[in-house]
Amino acid sequence: MAIMKRDVNFVFFILIIATVVSFAGFTAYYQVSFRNINSEYDTKLAELNKVTKDLLDKKAALLTTSEELDSTKKGREELGEKYDSLRDERDTLKDERDTYKESLYQTRAELQQKVSQVESLSSQVVAAQAEAERWKGDYKACDEDLDECKADLDSCEQE
Repeated sequence: MAIMKRDVNFVFFILIIATVVSFAGFTAYYQVSFRNINSEYDTKLAELNKVTKDLLDKKAALLTTSEELDSTKKGREELGEKYDSLRDERDTLKDERDTYKESLYQTRAELQQKVSQVESLSSQVVAAQAEAERWKGDYKACDEDLDECKADLDSCEQE
């Protein structure tokens, strides 16, 4: 039995050594695998950080572009509103201009009519003044005749 006890102890010893060697092998294998995985993780993490940084840069550029687009849209809307108001003002001014032109033509026609009336009345006044002068001459002649007649009457009455 002593041989068997020795063989069993030897087998247990071999099993313990095999177990220890297998644990050491598995530990070494897992340690190498962990290092590989860890280095891959670090590489992927560095790439991910780089992509994240690029993404943040692109996001900042996109926000800037978006703000510029908004300001451009706002400016375009303001210009559109100004254009509309200026167009309306232009149309109003055109209407007023047309009204004033029409009024001007009417006023010119009325002025021409009044000028011809003034000329007609002026010639009538000249004619009336000429007639008044003639009547004044006739009046003076009649007045002289009257004075002569009174003088004759006075001389006839004194006689």
